[in-house]
Amino acid sequence: MSDSRLLAEQQIWAGTTEGAKNQAFNCSNGDFFTGKGLWKVLCELFDVDFVDLDDAEKFDAMEMMSGMGDVWDEIVEKFQHVCSMNKSREFGFVGFYDTFKSVRYWVGKMREMKIIP
Repeated sequence: MSDSRLLAEQQIWAGTTEGAKNQAFNCSNGDFFTGKGLWKVLCELFDVDFVDLDDAEKFDAMEMMSGMGDVWDEIVEKFQHVCSMNKSREFGFVGFYDTFKSVRYWVGKMREMKIIP
């Protein structure tokens, strides 16, 4: 996930940093989060009860994707769907946003602007 404030900071950095000239950079908040954690935050913000998955409905993604490494490699190669901030960091950009705090901030901002209740 990318907070637009971080994206703006990175764009300004890339446009004003000599060593970053003519380079392409990925941008993401730089943290790791789970969908479950994100849903918990959203439920809290919208005053909705969070209901965890029933254990019977859970699945083991590692088991399900076992032996599918070649498929994932092909998807990554074809669509370039890997987001890493490593290159940005190597070039000197070390911006970071906590995704859960970002979600709280933007929901608050949208409420302030009367976009959402």
